[in-house]
Amino acid sequence: MMFKYLLLEDLGIFSRLEWQKHQKINIIIGENDTGKTYILKMLYCIAKSIEEYTKRAEADNKSWKEILAEKILWVYQPSKMKLGELVRKSGSRLHVETKLTRNGTNEDEYSFSFGKDTKDTITKCTVSAHKKPELNALYIPTKEVLTAFDAIATVNEQLKIFGFDQTHQDLIQSLRIPTSLKKLEQPLEDILDNLQNLFPGELSREQKRFILKRGREKYEMSQVAEGVKRVSILTTLIRNKTIKPGTILFIDEPETNLHPHTITALCNMLFSLSQLDVQIYIATHSYFVLKQFEILARRHQESIQLCCLEKGEDINIKFHDLKAGIPDNPIIDASINLYEEDVRLDLES
Repeated sequence: MMFKYLLLEDLGIFSRLEWQKHQKINIIIGENDTGKTYILKMLYCIAKSIEEYTKRAEADNKSWKEILAEKILWVYQPSKMKLGELVRKSGSRLHVETKLTRNGTNEDEYSFSFGKDTKDTITKCTVSAHKKPELNALYIPTKEVLTAFDAIATVNEQLKIFGFDQTHQDLIQSLRIPTSLKKLEQPLEDILDNLQNLFPGELSREQKRFILKRGREKYEMSQVAEGVKRVSILTTLIRNKTIKPGTILFIDEPETNLHPHTITALCNMLFSLSQLDVQIYIATHSYFVLKQFEILARRHQESIQLCCLEKGEDINIKFHDLKAGIPDNPIIDASINLYEEDVRLDLES
């Protein structure tokens, strides 16, 4: 399944955001405090709650709206542990509508809303689904999780208090799934080979902790470079079949701790995954990420959606197709300003 439509009203800093055309790859850019992560997390909460509802419905008899409320609460972790704290300060009621499509044909519609007094229960919730969806959602947060694996597990599983938001815990549970020595289908094996050529080695769990194995050598996570850990997470999730056709993958700032050469390779890998029916949402500040996806869109004549968020009285939203090139945006403006400053200094010397 893939997202095709999203409407947000009075969520956080947004008065209204309507996103009509979602593609296989969707990139969100904007200055700090323009709501990029808010959008990623809301899409993730919807997708992950639908996934968990499908898996848990028969076991614990929970409704989708109960699972959704729980997911939003633990992903956003609002103050006072109240869902109502997510409602826009000048608004009165948060409202969300979304549509997901199966194979580009049948559409399932989900909507919900709640007010400022809502604590932990969503009462107004509508579902129009043709059948229980088989959905798989993954979120790769900006913060690295492998070194803090035990701390995250303790906070979320044992203490059950706010600290690390639940995207971290969900990722940990996915990383716990054992990998198999059995080869995957060829396109996925090719993607893995390209990633592992960047950083040779393989994540492994020994005595409930992660280590990086390179031949006979073993390295604790504290000894491993941040970029290596970030790429190793992706290779592990592909190897244990958590990332697979039909997955909706959310990545917050994929460029974190990566050299530009590695960023380019990572973008190529994500594009290859999108061709295997993995829908991808990315929030980024990186010119390299933006430029590489523009090159891929133009080279393959593939639509890649760019969502530009700009500050104003409200957050202004503009949408572009990278197949037509990169539009003017704050990332490009900052790069041009640096170039002009460099030229100005040369002329003065």
